[in-house]
Amino acid sequence: MATTTDKVLNRKIVEKARKMKSYAYASDDPEISDFSHPSVINIADTVQVGISTGGSSPAMARKIKIKTESFLKKNISSEDIYQIKLQKFARIEAKQVLSTQLDRKKFLYGVMNDKRVKGLLKEGKYKMAQGRVKKMLRKLT
Repeated sequence: MATTTDKVLNRKIVEKARKMKSYAYASDDPEISDFSHPSVINIADTVQVGISTGGSSPAMARKIKIKTESFLKKNISSEDIYQIKLQKFARIEAKQVLSTQLDRKKFLYGVMNDKRVKGLLKEGKYKMAQGRVKKMLRKLT
């Protein structure tokens, strides 16, 4: 990673990295970089959204991030965060007993759309929602 304020030095660092058969990145020179860094929005350590202009304008990526971040934080509820965590739990449980990806997919959508699960998550009763997942899974096996 070449992130100095000297463009010539950054290019030398990139050239050296390439000679070492490594990926290279110059913060001020997207044309010679092998990748770019998106501006990342992180919500509750659960949802990450990347905003990128492909290196064309990091300043605009930051501006768009700021505008988008407030929208996402207003529209992703605590219930959504709980549901994501519950889906992770349900996937792990389902992989132990449901042999096909299609069966697991149907099960996970069933969990996501289950009225009882939604009610428990709305009340912040995550552990009880996990119990509901286990009960739903037992009915399938």
